[in-house]
Amino acid sequence: MHLKKRQERGRPVNILIADDDPVTLKLLSTQLSRWGHTVYKAMDGDDAWQSLQRNPIDIFIVDWIMPGLDGQKLSHRLRKQKRPYIYLILISALDTKADIVSGLKSGVDDYITKPIDMNVLRARVDIGSRIVNLERTLNRKVELITENHYQTIRMFTQLVEVFDEELGGHCRRTSKLAVELAHQHPDIGDAELPTIETAALLHDIGMVGIPKSILNKKRTQMVNNERQLYQSHPAMGARIVSEIEILRPAALLIRRHHEQFNGKGFPEGIPGEEIPIGAQLISAASMYDNLKHKGNVPLALLPERLQQMSGYQLSPLIVNMLIKFNLSEQHEAKKKENEERNLDQLKPGMVLATNIYMKTGAFVMAVDSELTQHSIDKLEHYYRIGAISPKVLVRKKR
Repeated sequence: MHLKKRQERGRPVNILIADDDPVTLKLLSTQLSRWGHTVYKAMDGDDAWQSLQRNPIDIFIVDWIMPGLDGQKLSHRLRKQKRPYIYLILISALDTKADIVSGLKSGVDDYITKPIDMNVLRARVDIGSRIVNLERTLNRKVELITENHYQTIRMFTQLVEVFDEELGGHCRRTSKLAVELAHQHPDIGDAELPTIETAALLHDIGMVGIPKSILNKKRTQMVNNERQLYQSHPAMGARIVSEIEILRPAALLIRRHHEQFNGKGFPEGIPGEEIPIGAQLISAASMYDNLKHKGNVPLALLPERLQQMSGYQLSPLIVNMLIKFNLSEQHEAKKKENEERNLDQLKPGMVLATNIYMKTGAFVMAVDSELTQHSIDKLEHYYRIGAISPKVLVRKKR
C-alpha cells in the first residue's frame, strides 16, 4: 500500500513560491522542501519575474495580491513567453465562485484558497509535477521524432545530390524560396511550413529513376516514351516518400508539384484551386529557379516571363508574389554596385540603376534613364498611391 502511494506522487521538481507574507512564504517553502522539491522564493511580483528568467522553474505558486506585479499579471506575462511549460498555481484569500473563475481565466492551471490545507497543496503539486514531467517527456519524444525526420530528409536529399549535383542544388534553392513564399501567403499557417519545406527539398526525387539522357533534353525534344517517363517523376517521387508514414503529407505535394493552374499539368491535370497551395508554391519556386539558373534569364527580364505564366501555369496571386521577390533580388544585387536613395533625395541628372516596376509587376521606368524633375514627380505620384517602393537605386558617380 505504501509503495503504491509513493508511485502516485509526482517526481521532485523546481518550484518558485511568490508571496509577500513572510510567514506564508516560510511555511510553504519549508513544507515543499520536506517533500523533496527544490524551492525558490520571491517576496513580490518583480522579484518573482526575475527568478523566472534566471531559474529552471517547473511549478510556480503565486499569491494573487502582491506589490508590483500581482499573480494574474505574472500569469498573463508568463503565458506570452515561448518557453518550456510552467504549471501555475494561484493562491488567494478570495474564495467566491466568481473569484475562482476569474483567477483560472488568467491562465493559471489551479487555484488554492487560503488558509492553505497542506494535504490539498501536496495533492495539487503532485498533479502539477506529473503534468510537467509528462510535458517534458513528450517534448523529448517530439525532438527525437523531429531529428529522425530531418535525418531521413537529409538522406533522401543526399541521394538526389549523388544522382545529380545540379539537381540537388536546384532542390535546395527551391525549398528556400518555397518557404519564403509560404511565409507570405495569406492561406498558409506556421504548422504547414515543415511539410512544404520537406516536399520542396524532395520534389524531384522521382527523377533518380529516369536516365540522364532524357533529363538532359528539353521537353520539346523528348519523344513520346521519353516524355511519358519524364512526366511520371512526380508520382514516382510521391511513392518513394510515402513509404515513410511521417512524410506522407509531403508526398501529396510532391505528386502535385507539376500540376498547372489551367489544368494542363501532370500527372493528373487538375486545375486551379484543386491543387494544394503548398504544391503551387513549390511549383512556382521550382519554375523561378529553373528560369534563373538553368535558363540563365537575367533578373531584370524575369518579371516579364513570370507575367506570361499568370493564369496559365501559376495563379495570379503567386505570380505577383514571385515578382515581388524578384524585385527584392534585383534591388539587393544592384545595391552592391549602386546607391540607394529615397524618392525625396532624387535630383535631376541622376541615372536609374535598375528598372522600376509597380508592385503588380507593371513597368514604370527603364534602367539607365536620366531623371528629370518631371520623372521624379511621376515616381513620387506612384509612391503616394502605393504602387511603388519609396526607395530606388541610382548609379554611383564615378
